Amino acid sequence: MSNLNKDAEFWSAPTLGTTDYFNECSKTKLGIPMNFKGKQEAFEGNAYAGLYLYAPKDYREYIQVELSETLKKGHRYSLKLSLSLSEKSDGAVMEIGAAFSEKPLSIHTKRQLSNATLESEIIKTTRPEQFLTNGFYDDKTEWMHIELEIIAKGFERYLILGNFKSNGGTNYLDFGKNRTSTEGYSYYYLDNIMLTYVGPDYQPNQTYVLNHVNFDFDRFELGPKARKSLKDVYEHLKKHPKLKVTISGHTDHLGSEEYNEVLSNQRANTVAKYLRKLGLENDRISYIGYGNKIPLDSTLTDKARRKNRRVEFVMTEFVDE
Repeated sequence: MSNLNKDAEFWSAPTLGTTDYFNECSKTKLGIPMNFKGKQEAFEGNAYAGLYLYAPKDYREYIQVELSETLKKGHRYSLKLSLSLSEKSDGAVMEIGAAFSEKPLSIHTKRQLSNATLESEIIKTTRPEQFLTNGFYDDKTEWMHIELEIIAKGFERYLILGNFKSNGGTNYLDFGKNRTSTEGYSYYYLDNIMLTYVGPDYQPNQTYVLNHVNFDFDRFELGPKARKSLKDVYEHLKKHPKLKVTISGHTDHLGSEEYNEVLSNQRANTVAKYLRKLGLENDRISYIGYGNKIPLDSTLTDKARRKNRRVEFVMTEFVDE
């Protein structure tokens, strides 16, 4: 059994592979900086993990951790980690990936977790995504830093890291050390694993309802959560200067048609003003009020009315004249 399961809180091995946990306090071969795979200082803190990303007969090791919260559907996250090739490795690889699951995995295998293996599980999982690289992860001295951006499906609560490809599907650089076998070993230390929220994955020409911008009856002020949602919109527009935004305000069915049109216009204008305050250029913002003409829910309940008191937006690209 992997010592990771008992020595590292929150972390575990999702397969029969024996992922290692190294710590400065260890008096065994699992110490830092010296250990049974070579020498490496921790990048941060006093511990790191170690696992095979390549080994004979497709043997693989993985590391699994529970996230602090379930990821939000349609939102972007940045996954970063640091890795270092152990000194005793026979070669280096270009493949390390990440998959996510709804519940913790416990799979009775020592081989790679292929797409077919993950899809056969009762537990919902994502397909593994590869960290992008320009070459082999072959540095045995310094920590290498890699990053992957993912768009969440909305069920992800556990992260699994490792090489999800077979030996045949892995780019492997043999150092010529292994004289007795056609397949060598690539063993890596992992540290500084971080998953951070980037923001919603807004697509051009799609209509979005602003989160937390459901107004109180007859009101058009923005609350703290609404302002936070608008900051996400602003950050996306800031990163994509060729996009502009059209804001539309809406009301429930109570009140006259004329009054609701004025109120919906005020709601859209409130959002536009806040985006300008954040720094968005005026020529990238337009707004309009539709009153109660386009309800999301036509039932006459309080819940429906609150749902209809909203602001929507569409991002489009500037058209060259």
